[in-house]
Amino acid sequence: MMALWPVHIGQELLLWGALSAVSLAGATLILKVLRMVASYAWTWQQMRAVPTLPGAYPFVGHALKLKPDARACHQDIYKGIDMRGVNFNVSKVNSVEECQKRCTDSIHCQFFTYATQTFASVEHRNNCLLKHSPGGTPTSIKVLANVASGFSLKPCALSQIGCHMDMFQHLAFSDVDVARVTTPDAFVCQTICTYNPNCLFFTFYTNAWNIESQRNVCFLKTSQSGTPSSPTPRENTISGYSLLTCKRTLPEPCHSKIYSGVDFQGEELNVTFVKGANACQETCTKMVRCQFFTYSLLPEDCRGEKCKCSSRLSLDGSPTRITHGRQASSGYSLRLCKNEDNSACGTKTNLRVVGGTNSTWGEWPWQVSLQTMLTTQNHLCGGSIIGHQWVLTAAHCFDGLRLSAVWRIYGGILHLSEITKETPFSQIKEIIIHPNYKISENGHDIALIKLEVPLNYTESQKPICLPFKDDANTIYTNCWVTGWGYTKEKGEIQNTLQKANLPLVTNEECQKRYRDHEITKQMICAGYKEGGKDACKGDSGGPLVCKHNGIWHLVGVTSWGEGCARREQPGVYTKVAEYRDWILEKTQSQDGQSLKSRA
Repeated sequence: MMALWPVHIGQELLLWGALSAVSLAGATLILKVLRMVASYAWTWQQMRAVPTLPGAYPFVGHALKLKPDARACHQDIYKGIDMRGVNFNVSKVNSVEECQKRCTDSIHCQFFTYATQTFASVEHRNNCLLKHSPGGTPTSIKVLANVASGFSLKPCALSQIGCHMDMFQHLAFSDVDVARVTTPDAFVCQTICTYNPNCLFFTFYTNAWNIESQRNVCFLKTSQSGTPSSPTPRENTISGYSLLTCKRTLPEPCHSKIYSGVDFQGEELNVTFVKGANACQETCTKMVRCQFFTYSLLPEDCRGEKCKCSSRLSLDGSPTRITHGRQASSGYSLRLCKNEDNSACGTKTNLRVVGGTNSTWGEWPWQVSLQTMLTTQNHLCGGSIIGHQWVLTAAHCFDGLRLSAVWRIYGGILHLSEITKETPFSQIKEIIIHPNYKISENGHDIALIKLEVPLNYTESQKPICLPFKDDANTIYTNCWVTGWGYTKEKGEIQNTLQKANLPLVTNEECQKRYRDHEITKQMICAGYKEGGKDACKGDSGGPLVCKHNGIWHLVGVTSWGEGCARREQPGVYTKVAEYRDWILEKTQSQDGQSLKSRA
C-alpha cells in the first residue's frame, strides 16, 4: 500500500522490538503508549489465554501489573505519534476530536492518526486516517511531528453505530471467518466475539449439529459491510453480534458457569484430587497457566469424597473439544473475573419458564413461592428475597388479593411437593404496591412484601443483590429466569423449580414486537427471537437475574408478555434498577436500615 504520509526521519518502534535511539521525550511518550497498548490488548489475549511459548517475548522492559480492563477504554490523544496499521479510509476533518469520532463511528476502525494544520506536507494537512490491524492495536509506532493518534471510543460506550443484542436460533451467518473456537454455549461465543478486535458477528453450532467436528464450534466473523451478507436458516445453530458498539458496560471477560455432564478436552497441565467442581475451578484459577478444567465423577477417578480435577490449557485458550454425556463437570479459570465479595447477597451454593430445565438445591436461594390460602392452597406467583424482612415481586400478583392473611411465602424450597402442613412459611405484615401501578402492561408492575418475622439466611435461603441505578446501562449476558410456572401456554404448575438461560433484548427491538403497547425505560425484555424459552403463568413476580463481576443481581421482575415462548414475542420484565430509589425509600422508612445494593 502506498504510504499516505511523506517519509520523515524518525525511529520506528516495532511492538515486539526494543526502544532504540530516539529522543528522551519521544521515548517517554512511546513507553506511555506501549503501556496503554499492552493494557488495550490484555483482555483479548487473556480471553484467549495463550500460553507463553519458549523464546516469545513480545515486549522488552519491566513487568507491568496490569489489571483486567474489561472495556479497555482509552480516550487520550497522543501527540507526535503515528500509530501504524492498515489504512482503510482517509478523509479531511477539522480537528483530531472529529477524527476520533469518525473512527468511533466506523465499524472497522480500531485506531487513527490525524495530520494537524501545521503538518509539513500541505497536501496531507487535516487528513484523518482510519486504521485497523489483525491484533486490534498498532503494528508499529513512529515518532512524527505535527500528527496525533488515538483509539476508537467504541469500548467507552460512545459509538453511535448502535448494537444488536438479539440471538437468532436456527440461523447461520456466512461471510469471513476471523477465528474459530470451541465453546460450551452461544453466550461464551458472544463474549469472545465481543472482545476479539475483528469479530463483528458470530455463528455457534450446538451439540445437536449433524457434523460432529463442528459441534460446539463458535465461528467469529466479519464482512466488508460490517453486517452479515446472507443469513441462512440452519437447524441447531445460534447467531448473534459483538456487543462492542453497545452504549452499555460490556459483559465481564470471564466465564464463571460450571457445565454439568461435560468434558473440556485439552493439554493436561496438572491433576489433583479435590472435593467438588467448585474446588476444582478454584484450583484452576490459582494456577497461572490453567485455562479450563474438568472434574471427573467416574468411580475410578474418585478417592473417597475427593475426585480427579484436571487443569488444562490449549493454544487458543478454549477447549480443543467438548464432549457431552460424561460423568464430569467442566468450566473455565476465573482469573479474568473481578474478585467476588463474600457478603450474603448475590451468591449461591451451586453454580414462569418455558423451555427450561430443573434447578438444583441451593441454586437460586433468593427464589420464593407466593401461595394463597383460599378454598385450597395454591402456588400463584414467584418473588425474590432482597432483605431479612423483604421480598420483591410483581404488583399484578395482588390484583383482587390485597388481604395479607390469605398469603403464605415459602423460601428455601426446590420442589413444591416438599410443602406440608409442617413446612415453615412466612406471613405478610404489609403489601406495598407501587403507587403508579394500574395494570402490568402499563408498567410499574412492582411490589414489596414486608414479612411478619425476619428470615434467617441459610445456604438455601439468602438474598439477591439489587442493582445500582447506573446498572440500567450494563450489558448482561449471563441471565436466567426461574419459577414453578407453566412450561407451555396450556400447561400446569411445575413441581420442580425451573430455570432458563435467556438473552436480553433492547427496548427498541422489543417495542417493534409489541406495537400495541409502550415499552418504557422502566421495562426490560428477554427471550430468543425464535421463542422456545420464556416465563409463563405462575412465574409472575419471579426473578430475572444476571451475573456481573461475579455477583448475581436482580435485573428484572417477571411481568407480562404475549403468550409464552412465542416467536418474536419476548417476555417483558419490570426493570429493577429504575426502582432502586423507591425500594430503598420504602424499606428504610419501614425499619430504619438500608438494604445492600449488591455484595
